[in-house]
Amino acid sequence: MHSLNIFSKSKIVWESGLSFSRLVTNGIGKQIYRGYAKRDDDGCRRACVDIPPDVDPVCPQPCERHKKKKEGILHKIKLKIIEGGTNFGTPFRRLQCKEKVCKEMEVPKAKALPAPAKKVLSLPPPRPGVQVSILGANTNLGQYIALLLKQCSCIKKLRLYEAADTQCTNCSRNLCEVVEDLRHIDTNCVVQAYSYARNELERCLQNSNIVLMLDSACLNMNMSLENRFNYQAPIVKRYADVIAKECPDAFIIVCTSPIDCMVPLIAETLKETGWYNPRKLLGSLAVPEMRASTLAARALCLEPCYVHVPCVGGTEGSSLVPLFSKALEYFDFSEQNTDLMTQTVRRAPITVGRCDGQCIKSAELSEAHALAGLVTKVAWALLCKDIPRVSGFVEIDASEVISPARFIANPVEINGRGIVKSLGIPKMKDLEIRLMDLALNELFVKQEMVQNWYCKYCSSSGSLDAYQVQFFTPKTLERFEDCAYATL
Repeated sequence: MHSLNIFSKSKIVWESGLSFSRLVTNGIGKQIYRGYAKRDDDGCRRACVDIPPDVDPVCPQPCERHKKKKEGILHKIKLKIIEGGTNFGTPFRRLQCKEKVCKEMEVPKAKALPAPAKKVLSLPPPRPGVQVSILGANTNLGQYIALLLKQCSCIKKLRLYEAADTQCTNCSRNLCEVVEDLRHIDTNCVVQAYSYARNELERCLQNSNIVLMLDSACLNMNMSLENRFNYQAPIVKRYADVIAKECPDAFIIVCTSPIDCMVPLIAETLKETGWYNPRKLLGSLAVPEMRASTLAARALCLEPCYVHVPCVGGTEGSSLVPLFSKALEYFDFSEQNTDLMTQTVRRAPITVGRCDGQCIKSAELSEAHALAGLVTKVAWALLCKDIPRVSGFVEIDASEVISPARFIANPVEINGRGIVKSLGIPKMKDLEIRLMDLALNELFVKQEMVQNWYCKYCSSSGSLDAYQVQFFTPKTLERFEDCAYATL
């Protein structure tokens, strides 16, 4: 019993000694021991600071303190004391925010897209176009030209005028039937018919942009020059008087034979009425140019699109001078071949007419192709879409060409204002110069014949309306933009 007491007392002494030695060691060596905690779920001993906070099942995202920033150093020190740090408090202090209940995120309902607005298709702008009047369209040539021009996109209205003599040939159809037939073609061009019997020449020419004059149906190419001129001059004179009243600003293309005489006659008529503009009067050389270019292309074994033969001087007979030296660059025909081809081109109308004895005038298909191409070029030029270069029988400037004739065929350029530039007679070979001298003398004789006929039979001043005599004074190159009656 005594030995047990001694053993228990010695055990207490040794435990107190060990505890005292630990206190001494802590005081002297200043050694700090970290406390450990044991969790119930596992046996791993970790520091409190290493234990991650429990994840909130409601709000798994970490919470942040709302800091209110204030100026001043004391506030910063206070925040450090609260949060803890190396200098203030213990580094193992753990701050936790109050439990917050996260609200369920409201998913915005998908809004229905507005109905797409229907785009109102605007009407396309009106297509620019010109109005063409064909005088003498009752012939086969006029009907073929109307068929080709109906397919041209730059022509918005096509007016066909039936001349006085409609029963002179058995080859022509009634103009009304032709117009009804042309209206079935699916183009925007509007075709209208006008007749001499109902005095509709004024209505046909009203506000026209291009006027195409064709031959009469009873004209025969075997007739002499004086007979053809005497037959066609009153008709052309009537056309010119109405043009001065209804469409003085129209571009006039003269295809009435003889063209060398009709162009000066129209010019004299328009000068007396005060509506003459040399920029808007052109005699056609499309047909002889086409024939000369085709003949030169066949002689050279080339495609006709690569060959162009300009024509100068007059428009038919011995006054016509095709310049075969300009057909192809760096190539010249011999003088014998040039003379032979020139005579072939000059005699082409009579040669083709003799091939068909039933019709008075033949070769309408080729002539229609050439004239329709000329009208199309002029129409695009008036719309300012192109500046074509064509050969035309026009009035020349006396300072440019020294000639007894005032009207000569030469290459010209056309734009929206009409004929803007006359290129004159190009450089020619010796044979072409000799032919040109003879052509100028013949042109002078023809123009003298026109002047004498006009002074003898015509005076346009008596046929003018009282409105024109009262309000308009004849002045060359001065005109209104539209019909003379537009401002009355």
